[in-house]
Amino acid sequence: MRFNLMTLLAMACAAIPLQTAAATPSSFTPPDLAGYTLEGERDVDGDSDGLNETHIRHYLNEAGDSLVSLSIRDVIWAWSLNTHNDESAVRNYVIRDSDCDGVFDEVYSLDEEFNLPDCMK
Repeated sequence: MRFNLMTLLAMACAAIPLQTAAATPSSFTPPDLAGYTLEGERDVDGDSDGLNETHIRHYLNEAGDSLVSLSIRDVIWAWSLNTHNDESAVRNYVIRDSDCDGVFDEVYSLDEEFNLPDCMK
């Protein structure tokens, strides 16, 4: 299954999609959850095999900014940030751990598509 921020938030009880792109830096720092509250979570079928193996957690802060984590077996393989603050130094993104080594090594814009890493299947 291809994700995008709209797909993820829709899956997480809202409506935001996650998507794909190659990264230039070698690693990206996961978001800080300070100020965010867990708003909902659910399991979805991330690889279209009929099993809901991907766990999505959706967090919001007081400004309405959204963080979404995607995990399997308690291992987070992607994070998404969707902020409404155009003046923030932090821009909207999706980061993905492509080889399940704990390093988020790919970054995508919110309107790009991305897939479940092969190592999570």
